[in-house]
Amino acid sequence: MPVRNLRRFQRGFTLIEGILAIVIMAIAMVTLVSFLFPQAEQSAVPQYQARAAAIGQGALNEILARKFDEHSDPFNDSVIRCGESGYTCSEPDALGRDTGESNGTELNVAAADDVDDFIGCWGSAAQCGGSSLSRRGALQDLVIVSAAEVSDYRHIWLEVRVGYEKEDLSGAASGVTAQKRIEVLVKTTRYGDYAFMALRSNY
Repeated sequence: MPVRNLRRFQRGFTLIEGILAIVIMAIAMVTLVSFLFPQAEQSAVPQYQARAAAIGQGALNEILARKFDEHSDPFNDSVIRCGESGYTCSEPDALGRDTGESNGTELNVAAADDVDDFIGCWGSAAQCGGSSLSRRGALQDLVIVSAAEVSDYRHIWLEVRVGYEKEDLSGAASGVTAQKRIEVLVKTTRYGDYAFMALRSNY
């Protein structure tokens, strides 16, 4: 075979071919980074939604197991409600934990006896640092979880707000009513916030 033909078959990429290959690879990488990789992160969203639902329901169950108000049922298992028989309900600005229900700045959940005792942020000190509510304890103090689940929930915390609801259930009331709205906001690091709400009647 002539030398000229041998050189023609051994030739590599030209400069233009090399540049075109780099451009094509760059376009492919931009496509992967822009569309494919974010989808991998979003695959964790359903898992966090399921966890948030379980935690929100668990927190509401714990709170709703308590009585309507600190001044309800003064003799335990009686039929007296606050607002009748001379027992006044707590004023809206007096809602929150009561004397003897705290361990320092945290709420003693076992001593909490009415729904508004739980008002506050439930999570680590760092998580509650940016909250407008005071920290009342760790998440596992409010929602019973196993030792294995504690590590799974380290990126989740919640805020509890309780206030009187208007009689027609149309929004927050400025005075004492027969309904309290309990709002639980489950917060995650970057997978969204999930709100849960329940009403507790004065019975």
